[in-house]
Amino acid sequence: MSADEVFFKWSPAYSVNIKTIDDQHQELVNILNRLFVAVSKREGDKVIAGILDALMSYTQTHFTLEERLMRDAKYIDFEAHKHEHKKLLEQLDQLCKKHLLEEKPIYFEMLSFLKTWLKEHIQGVDTKYSQALQQAGFSVAAWEREASAEFALMSNSKKWWEVWKAA
Repeated sequence: MSADEVFFKWSPAYSVNIKTIDDQHQELVNILNRLFVAVSKREGDKVIAGILDALMSYTQTHFTLEERLMRDAKYIDFEAHKHEHKKLLEQLDQLCKKHLLEEKPIYFEMLSFLKTWLKEHIQGVDTKYSQALQQAGFSVAAWEREASAEFALMSNSKKWWEVWKAA
């Protein structure tokens, strides 16, 4: 992907200082950029279903692990954060249905919504839990070793990358 094909450029400002989570956030950004490339090359109709599927699958997998981290660390605002995740998945589902069932183009709406949501969520609530875990002395390193293996198993079972990278 060339520099002019990047809709959302990852920046260290988006880091939550937990490598596993940062890597997953970067992959969400990559999926968003893949959608942008498809739309800019007028290939949206051919690849949108695969990209949306990858986006939903990857997001659900990421949220499962992120929520496990917060639960394991006994993060005080866990329920509120989990509710934010649920709201995003519902909004994504609505956009997918709008496209698939109503056959309405959603490219620009989806791109704008996701870019804004990712930036605000990562720099807002994700940064809050990251700071809280660090202040509480939670051992992220031990969690990351376990979570990386679990994430690999979850990802392998869903094969999401085959869908969107082939698109």
